[in-house]
Amino acid sequence: MDFRFNEKRSALKEKIREFVEKEIPREHARELDKRDEFPHELIKKLSQQGFMRINIPEEYGGMGGDVIDTMIVYEEISRRLPVLSWAMGNIALYGNEIISLNGSREQKESYLPRLAKGEVMFSFAITEPNAGSDAANISTKAAYKDGYFWINGSKMFITGAGVADYTITFARTGESRYGGITSFIVDTKSEGYSARPIKKLGYHGSNTCEVIYDNVKVPPGNILGGESGLNKGWQQEMKLLNQERLVLSSCALGIGQAALEDAVEFAKENFRHRQSRDQYQSIQHRLVEMATELEAARQLAYYAAWKETQRIECVKETSMSKYFAAETAKKVVMQGINILGPYGPVMAHDMQRYLRDVLILSIGGGTTQIQKNIVAKTLGL
Repeated sequence: MDFRFNEKRSALKEKIREFVEKEIPREHARELDKRDEFPHELIKKLSQQGFMRINIPEEYGGMGGDVIDTMIVYEEISRRLPVLSWAMGNIALYGNEIISLNGSREQKESYLPRLAKGEVMFSFAITEPNAGSDAANISTKAAYKDGYFWINGSKMFITGAGVADYTITFARTGESRYGGITSFIVDTKSEGYSARPIKKLGYHGSNTCEVIYDNVKVPPGNILGGESGLNKGWQQEMKLLNQERLVLSSCALGIGQAALEDAVEFAKENFRHRQSRDQYQSIQHRLVEMATELEAARQLAYYAAWKETQRIECVKETSMSKYFAAETAKKVVMQGINILGPYGPVMAHDMQRYLRDVLILSIGGGTTQIQKNIVAKTLGL
């Protein structure tokens, strides 16, 4: 099977790589990581270049691209500044994809054209302090009274919740574990909504927040999918999982590729003429192993993505891809740290940043252990 990119996708890859080289030189990426601020200016530039339109249907001002197109962009951005991919997710994933798949006609007409222009951002709030991997255990509630839903509760580790214009909020509206959850489009300017940023090891600038809902008022028309979407939040979430796993796989691939390239360059400059043949060969072999494992992860990810675009059942493959890409990227980065030796943890080198950023990819979007559980079920175990 031929997985080579066609002319359109090759041009897309070249365009986003040129953007990264021009707009995000290494020193700028390091400075953004140091400041730990949301990259508003780069999001604006990505929008101006049309990248936010990539996975929006053409009828709403988009390019009509699919998950493979999105992955190409995410992988290239993650080679230089992984947090920008997550920030882009506040439009391309949490906005474009969610509204396109689950929004009502009115919601698509209202939000998608603005998302295509980068005029609004969304965040996605499902995780709670006591409901992470077991997302169906959420306790945030939405009670109907006087013509409105009133949301009370809290969410944790919500990316972009403090900078987004809207937050897709999952709340319990019924007793059924899976059939009693509703997704609401919550205006973050609503009275009672507040978001507090959380300091963390990696992905500096992603604006990861704890969110509080204190009697937040939401009209029935803001149920995702319209009023017919009541108690269908879990089914809506299931539609998004394959895409989320694949996008996160591409983030891991980008970080792993950056670590490999830096390690190769370091080896050329420091080992080629300063080590014995046997010592240099040992370094070569480690780099070859890194490159091979990373390529295996890439082939799995894009194969799974191809199945998704062909509407072929691929829960097994996307779960495999998500955990394997994340774990492979971690392994590649750790090998990169070892090859750089005492320079690996030095802040003047990027390898330490790759390590800080890559760790979350084994957790976010479903932990490695959860992905293995899913694969086990597909194997009949």
